[in-house]
Amino acid sequence: MRKLLIICGGQSTEHIISRMSCTSVLQNIHKEKYELTLVGIDLEGNWYLLDQNQHDLAQNNWLQNAQLIDDIYGLLKQQDVVFPLLHGKYGEDGTIQGLLELAKVPYVGCKTMGSAIAMDKIYTKKILETVGIPQVQSLYVKKRYDGKLVVVNQQFDESTDIIKAVKETMGFPCFMKASRSGSSVGCYRVDKEEEFYERLNETAQYDSHIVIEECVDCIELETAVLGNDDPIVSRVGQIMPHGEFYTFESKYEDEESKTCIPALVDEKIQEEIRGYALKVFKAIDGHGLSRVDFFLDKKTNKVYLNEINTMPGFTKISMYPQLMADYGIPYCDLIDQLIDLAFDK
Repeated sequence: MRKLLIICGGQSTEHIISRMSCTSVLQNIHKEKYELTLVGIDLEGNWYLLDQNQHDLAQNNWLQNAQLIDDIYGLLKQQDVVFPLLHGKYGEDGTIQGLLELAKVPYVGCKTMGSAIAMDKIYTKKILETVGIPQVQSLYVKKRYDGKLVVVNQQFDESTDIIKAVKETMGFPCFMKASRSGSSVGCYRVDKEEEFYERLNETAQYDSHIVIEECVDCIELETAVLGNDDPIVSRVGQIMPHGEFYTFESKYEDEESKTCIPALVDEKIQEEIRGYALKVFKAIDGHGLSRVDFFLDKKTNKVYLNEINTMPGFTKISMYPQLMADYGIPYCDLIDQLIDLAFDK
C-alpha cells in the first residue's frame, strides 16, 4: 500500500477551487489502495493535517480538527508519492514542485520547469511561437517594482504608452488577463479606451505580469492530455458559457453555463486541435497531465491557443476528468493512473 499525501488549499486566488477539487478526489479515489494523508494550506501559508472524514472541504469549517504541521519537510520525506492538488500561484507554478524535488518524493503533475513555464502566459506564448502554435495578437504589460506600468516589446524595451501599443497591435475591444492566474481570475474584457486604465490597475492587483489579447468572436474548446513519453489526447470538449465569456462565476456558480463532449465543431478541426495540444504538452516538457485550451474563430474557423493548464480543476464539473471519462478512463481509475505516472522519472 502506497503512502499518498494529498495537498489542497494554497495561497493563490484559486484556493477555494483547490479545496473543491480535493473534495471530488476524496469522493472518487480507491481509498483501499493508499495509506492516505490529507494536508491543507491556508491563505497565510500555514500547513495543517486535515480531518479526512469531512464531506466537503469547500465549507468554512474545513480546518475543524486540523493540526498545525511543524516539520513539513519531514512529513514529505515520509511519503511514497504526493498529489499536489493546488491551482495557481505557489501550487502550479513550479514552487511546490521544486520543494518536492528537493525532498526526492515522486509527485503527480508537470515538473518544476514545465509548471513554471505554463503558469506564465507571457512566457508560454514566447516558447510556443518557436514551434508554430497559432496564437492571437497580444502584448506584454509589466508592473515594475517602482509601481509603473509599462508595455514590453519583443526586444524587452519598455514604454509607458500602453494605449498606443494596443491601438497599433489589436485595437478595442481587447482582453486583459493576469498572466499567472487561473479560473478566469483577473480577466476582463475592455471595450473602450476610457475604461482601459481602470481595468489595467484592477488586473495589476492580481499579477505584475499582464497579457493584453486581441478579442476574437470565438468558440472555447478544451482537450485533455494524459501521460509522459507517449501521452494520449482526449476528444475535444466545448465550453458554452452563460455570458460574454467564461468567467470565474460562469465556471463555478452559473448553472446555465454548459459543457459539451465532443465539441459541436467539424471533426477535422478537432483533429487539428488534438495535434496542437500534443505539441504544446511536449514543448513545455509536460509530465502526467495537462488541459490545453483553444479558441476557434467563428468567422474564419482558425484555431488559436488560449493556454495550457498543468493542474486543471478536478471538481465534479471540471472539464479534465469529464474529457478523460469520455475517453474511457473513469475518475477513480484516472487518479490511479496519475499516481502511477508520478513514478516515471
